Amino acid sequence: MPCLKSIRNPLRPMRGTLRLGACVTVLALFGTAGIAVAQTAPAAAPTVVPAQKKAVEVVLVQSKVVRDAQGKEQLVAADSVKPGDVLEYRATYTNNTGKAVTGLVANLPIPDGLEYLPKSAKPGATLVKAAAKDGQFAAEPLSRVVNGKSEAVPYNEYRSLRWTLGQLPANGVTAVSVRAKVEETAPPSQPVAAAKSTPEVKAR
Repeated sequence: MPCLKSIRNPLRPMRGTLRLGACVTVLALFGTAGIAVAQTAPAAAPTVVPAQKKAVEVVLVQSKVVRDAQGKEQLVAADSVKPGDVLEYRATYTNNTGKAVTGLVANLPIPDGLEYLPKSAKPGATLVKAAAKDGQFAAEPLSRVVNGKSEAVPYNEYRSLRWTLGQLPANGVTAVSVRAKVEETAPPSQPVAAAKSTPEVKAR
């Protein structure tokens, strides 16, 4: 398929601050928007759900992964992306209180038009699970049954990652990250989706 031209993909860290009880679930969500070639998407505001007493701040940033002349990997602003580019999404959670927060869960949806890079989720091991469009989370690599036979789910069909982080200590900071590649298979008549970082915080 022919390659697509570069598209504008604004990088704007988003912040969501929530006051809540001791047990919370924090979800950092990507919105998706169909962005025509060379068109700029407006930044989405964070969704904030008020509650009581405690505060957890979420900052979600997207960057483009590049290599310098010496081959060393660097993260740069993702002002524009093109097919084949690798993006990194990092969500940082800060407990701004003097008490521990428990039951912390982070969800990072992967927008259409991006292919998850295997084993790029950090932290990995038993903390993270993935899901395709069916929303059934399981350890990577995902599999499914087709015509009575088990087969691997293609990485371009992964649509969400979930980390069970557990407890965030008083005044503690933790982060999760994932990488995905801009797909090259979209026909030029269809715009590539540009991810918009929209942290959302919910109390459990």
